[in-house]
Amino acid sequence: MKEKTSRNCFGAFWAVIIALLFLLQSRVVVANAETYKHEASGLEKEFEPFLKAYQKGDDKGMDAAFGVFRLPKAKEWFASYFSAEDAATLSAAYDTEVNGGETSLIESMNLADTGSRFHARCELREDSGAGQAKGGVQALKVVPVEQFLMEFQSTKNGQKFRFIANFVYVDGAYRFVGGGGAPFWGSPK
Repeated sequence: MKEKTSRNCFGAFWAVIIALLFLLQSRVVVANAETYKHEASGLEKEFEPFLKAYQKGDDKGMDAAFGVFRLPKAKEWFASYFSAEDAATLSAAYDTEVNGGETSLIESMNLADTGSRFHARCELREDSGAGQAKGGVQALKVVPVEQFLMEFQSTKNGQKFRFIANFVYVDGAYRFVGGGGAPFWGSPK
């Protein structure tokens, strides 16, 4: 009987140790999640892994690096700003919007200087009013959209191109919500 109790205590001891290790590991993963400054320099730094993958011609790396620009828990995020019906529609369209943004950026870099190393320069357009869309889907409250003038310059031949993009700052990173003068839900279709 004493031997059986010892085995049960030993097993329970290891179960507790394993549970604590899993808990500790999950906290380390969360702590290691990259965060970027909530300013133009933070957005520039956020682009760096994507631009490095582009220079290497690493398609999977580009897709993975551009993933930081996706809203985490997009359904919940849209639900916090839009009616249930609009949130469902926008959430369903969001992946297509982000994929289109990545594709457009790659096409622009290919036109400027295929396979080159690029540097991003971002400038906040403070007077854009991007969060108060006048057309398209109307939010229930003001969405904190930040609009940036983006400039990408080749380090090899100096070629550069510019465009305007809209972001929201969520969980320590900028999340892409459309290019041009308004977020993707703010443009009449």
